[in-house]
Amino acid sequence: MLLVALVGSVWVYRGVILPRRAETEEVIATAVVSRGDLVIAVGGSGTLVPAAEADLGFPSGGYLDEVLVGVGDVTQEGDVLARLDPVDLERAVAEADIKARQAQLDLDDVRQGASEVELAAALASLTSARTALTTAWHNYENAQNSDLDAAVRAYGIHYRWFVERYWGLEDSGAGQSDLEKAWDDWAAAEGDLGDAVRQADLEEWEAWNSVAKAQLRVDQAEEALAELQDGPAAESVTRAELNAEQAALALATAQENLDAAEMRAPFDGVVAEVNGVPGEAVGTSPIVTLVDLDEPLLQFWVEEMDVAGVAVGNRVEITFEALPDGVFTGRVTQVDPALVQVGNTLAVQAWASIDAGASDVTLFGGMNADVEIISQEAVDVLLVPVEALRDLGDGRYAVFVVQPDGEMVFRPVEVGLIDFVNAEVISGLSEGEVVSLGVAEQADDQVVPEFEMPGDQMMPGGGEMMPGGGGEPMPGGPFGP
Repeated sequence: MLLVALVGSVWVYRGVILPRRAETEEVIATAVVSRGDLVIAVGGSGTLVPAAEADLGFPSGGYLDEVLVGVGDVTQEGDVLARLDPVDLERAVAEADIKARQAQLDLDDVRQGASEVELAAALASLTSARTALTTAWHNYENAQNSDLDAAVRAYGIHYRWFVERYWGLEDSGAGQSDLEKAWDDWAAAEGDLGDAVRQADLEEWEAWNSVAKAQLRVDQAEEALAELQDGPAAESVTRAELNAEQAALALATAQENLDAAEMRAPFDGVVAEVNGVPGEAVGTSPIVTLVDLDEPLLQFWVEEMDVAGVAVGNRVEITFEALPDGVFTGRVTQVDPALVQVGNTLAVQAWASIDAGASDVTLFGGMNADVEIISQEAVDVLLVPVEALRDLGDGRYAVFVVQPDGEMVFRPVEVGLIDFVNAEVISGLSEGEVVSLGVAEQADDQVVPEFEMPGDQMMPGGGEMMPGGGGEPMPGGPFGP
């Protein structure tokens, strides 16, 4: 809702007697051009909020050792507010330091390359592996099973014996028992031969497996020796570097946690809240809330219809409900781009600075206030009532100036800021001149105005003749000039 502040304007009403009508008289109301201030403002309400607010906790959990502040304490940037028990944190730093140094040593070894002793050992390993390979090949090539030779010979003997017995039985009439015995001996020899063949195959496979293993050891020894001779592989260096970096980060984190065991104020402020007592286990939740009220802000809202009156840089006047006798000043610093819901109404949300240093009164976060935003202002300017203006269209205006002898002169004027009551006159009038406000009615017993209208006169601007003793009302609008 548009609020209008009027400062310094004084109206002086004078009149001219017009012909009687019934029991009242029509007069010309006038006003004196005066000097004063004209202010147009929109009103709203708001809440004081800190310029800065921090909910402070520890980056790692632990046991709360000390709480050095209470609610309402004033702190300076860097002051210690609370401490954790440092024992576990110091141990974590020591362990991380050991791992970081070990990782760095490993990295240095990889970058340095092989020593003479390592090269000699790798060459010896290769020589040994090659010797083992030669032996394996020899064993494979000579993998013969003596049992297989014996089995083959036995099989041949029993086979021939069986054949001889078989044929001899027919020729000589040998007994059936001899033939059966020859058959059993041949079958047994055949079984022994099969076992010997399978054993020979197994020994050959084992000998070949030994050759393969020996060849693998040779390949590995050759690769190891070549790697030592060529220097460290890029992949090995990269892996060692990553391990060292990871260990260094872990050490830095542990050291930061130890450093943060002392909670320090990030800015000058006032302690608004404390959650925690010495000895209790705490996590990373806030322990202390710190606010800065040296340069507070006013978060305020105005109705949607008044959005045109709120702009960054506009001056504001603030009255707190708890301090009704004081007025604080400031300026709009931010106007949010979207409307917000306040109660059941859409409103414009904005922020304003407050000159809190101009008063010794202590301000607290959350204080409610009424605010006037000065959208337009004219200071120490000429003012006339808006009733004196005659609208000529296209932003042009004129007034009827009442001369000392009562004559009224039609005069164009340049007008600036206008509110519901007064208008700023930029040019065309001087302070102290009298302007007409139009026709008004006056009762018989009222004091006769100072100026009487002279006899018949022609009104400027093409108006009709004013009869001296009566006639129709003057032109110039419903109230006359």
